[in-house]
Amino acid sequence: ILSILAGLMIAVGGVINLSVGGALGAFMFSLGLLTVLIFKLELFTGKAGLLATNEMKIGKLSEIWIGNFIGTAIVAILLILTPKGVDLFEKSTQIVAIRNANDFYTNFVYGGFCGLMMYLAVSSYALGGLNPVYAILPVAAFILCGFNHCVADMFYLNMGATALTDYLTLIPTTLGNICGCCLIPWALRMKRS
Repeated sequence: ILSILAGLMIAVGGVINLSVGGALGAFMFSLGLLTVLIFKLELFTGKAGLLATNEMKIGKLSEIWIGNFIGTAIVAILLILTPKGVDLFEKSTQIVAIRNANDFYTNFVYGGFCGLMMYLAVSSYALGGLNPVYAILPVAAFILCGFNHCVADMFYLNMGATALTDYLTLIPTTLGNICGCCLIPWALRMKRS
C-alpha cells in the first residue's frame, strides 16, 4: 500500500506541474517527493539506488514499480472525467508524444539523468538533516531539463496515452532511472573496496 500511496503522491505532483507549468510547476512538483520522504512511502526512484548496495532486491523493487503504477492510475481515473481532466489530458498527450518521438537511447539517457537527480534528492534529504531544500532542487532540476521519471511518466501515460504501445517508453526510462539511481552508491562502494 505504501507504493500505491507514493504513486498517488507523484501523480498529484504531476497534476500540479501540468496545472502551473514552468519553474513554479517544477518547484511545486516536489511536494509529491516531500510527502513520500516524510511519510516513508515506497517510491521506485527513491529505492532503486539500494540495488547498488544490495539493500534492495529486484523482486521487491518490481513490486514497488507496480504499486506506483497503480497509484498513478487511480489519480488519472479519478480526474479523467472531470473538467480538470480534459486540460490534463491535452497536456499529458504532449508529454507522451515527446516520449514517443524519442528513441530508446534518448529515453534511457534522460531516465539516467533523472535517476541521478532523484538519488541526490533522496540521499541529500536524509543526510542533510531532513532539509526539504535538498529534495526540492534536484527534482525541479530534472523537470526543467525535461528528464524522464518513470513514475511521473506513468501518470502522464495514464492521463494521455492514446495507444497501449505508448507505455513501451516506460522500459528505457525505468532502466535509465535504475542506472542513474545506482551510479553514486555504486561508485562509492567501488571506492571503499
